[in-house]
Amino acid sequence: MRFRLVVAGLLLSGSTLALAQPAALPAAIDPSSVPPACQAVATVPADAKIATPHLAARIALATCGANARFAALKLTPDDAGLKAISDAAKPSFDLLDEVIKANDPTLSPIAQKARVDLLISMAVRMRNSIAPVTMTTVGAPLAEHDQAHQGLEPKIKPWLDQAH
Repeated sequence: MRFRLVVAGLLLSGSTLALAQPAALPAAIDPSSVPPACQAVATVPADAKIATPHLAARIALATCGANARFAALKLTPDDAGLKAISDAAKPSFDLLDEVIKANDPTLSPIAQKARVDLLISMAVRMRNSIAPVTMTTVGAPLAEHDQAHQGLEPKIKPWLDQAH
């Protein structure tokens, strides 16, 4: 009985219950910006009516695209190497940030994790741009190796700070 009175009151007062409207679909991914190795993961089904496949494709493309662009780099442990890897990562960060801003309860946290992974990957790749130590690395070459790492670590620290 109470339920009927509440419903009647809503109807008489002119209130209407609003139905949730589907969110606008994200813009299509520009095919010219997709590396050939990433075409499959960047493809959204033509009949997709919700944002989820579009957002998932952006996460997959961000990861695949970063790997493809990073693989093409010949990094050096200097400012030029830092700029090269930062420039190569920018399209991926843009895609991930777009997914995070969509505030999807499932995919936004995944995009945040992918962003952290990308930052850590950048730091690791920069560290790996310094020649490794071997059993025969001693004396001046070992000191140069250590100095190279000491010079690099403060430069990659902002990435690692963002990742935590």
